[in-house]
Amino acid sequence: MQGRRAVIVAGAAAAILALLLVLFLVLPKMAEVTTAEGELQDAKAEQQTLSVQLNALKQARDEAPQNEATIRDIEGRVPPTANLPSVILFLRNSATVAGVQVLSLTPATPVPEPSGGFSSIAVSASGHGSYFALVKYLHELETLPRAATVESIDLSPSEGTVLSFAATITLYTSDVSSGPGSEPGPTEQGAIPGA
Repeated sequence: MQGRRAVIVAGAAAAILALLLVLFLVLPKMAEVTTAEGELQDAKAEQQTLSVQLNALKQARDEAPQNEATIRDIEGRVPPTANLPSVILFLRNSATVAGVQVLSLTPATPVPEPSGGFSSIAVSASGHGSYFALVKYLHELETLPRAATVESIDLSPSEGTVLSFAATITLYTSDVSSGPGSEPGPTEQGAIPGA
């Protein structure tokens, strides 16, 4: 009986020792492994994010020359001053090239856009010409050396194959100080023109 008791005590001691080893050695290592796995997942997610950002930056670098050329083109087509006499000259020359008779060109006062980056100048135009001359006129307006958009055009028959038109054309300037009482010329937002 004594031998049996010794085996039971030895077995219980071994079980307690195994339990203590599990509690003090295995469980902390398992917790460390779980923590390390979480950190590994976080690192993989961050690597994917950084990889996407790197690809976007490489694409931006590759497209930079084309984007810079586009920016230069737009800056060239949106002058720093309203220069209304040149607006009227551009519009009259476009009509002459197209074979359209312009009866009136009325530029409105330049209006700063809410974004604050530029001002727009609405021009009311009216006149007459053939259908094909008017199509050529619209093409000439859209391809002016200065940025312009035809906002609306109303056509009505006149005599024979001649059509009368009334159009609203918008031109742009980077002069945010354009408008009533301001001096033309580029200024910083909030700055007083001529100061």
